[in-house]
Amino acid sequence: MSTLSGLEVFESIAEAGGRILRAEADRAGALSDVLVLTFDVGRVVVSSGDEGLAVSQASDRESLPGNLLALDDEEPWWRVAGQPMTAAWPGGVEDGVGARGLHSPMVMKVRFREEADNPRIVVFEAAGRSVRVSIES
Repeated sequence: MSTLSGLEVFESIAEAGGRILRAEADRAGALSDVLVLTFDVGRVVVSSGDEGLAVSQASDRESLPGNLLALDDEEPWWRVAGQPMTAAWPGGVEDGVGARGLHSPMVMKVRFREEADNPRIVVFEAAGRSVRVSIES
C-alpha cells in the first residue's frame, strides 16, 4: 500500500491521465465497505472509518480484499468506464462542511474528462463504515 494521502493518490492518477478500467466492491449498490478502482496506471482502494475516507494504492491484485463484485454496469461506473480522471479535490469545502482535512476528508470528488468535454464528477462520501458513491448532477 502507498503512503500518499487519499487526495494525493487521486491527484497522481489525474496527473498521469489514468483511465478507469473497472470498479469493484464488496457489494453492489451505492454503499459499500470496500471499493476498488482499477485504472490503467494502478489500483485504488477506497474505504471509510472513524476519521473519514481512506484511500490507498494497491500494489497488486493479491493485496485486494476477496469476494469483490464487478460494478461495471452499476451507476455511476458505466458512465465513466474508459474515461481519464482529470481532477480530484475534497468535497464540501465549497460550503465549508464535509471535509475535515486533507488527510481524511469525509467527501472526495473526482472528475472524469476535461471541463470542456462534458465531464462526470463522481462523489465518494464517508457514511459510517461504508462509502457512498454518487454522480454529481
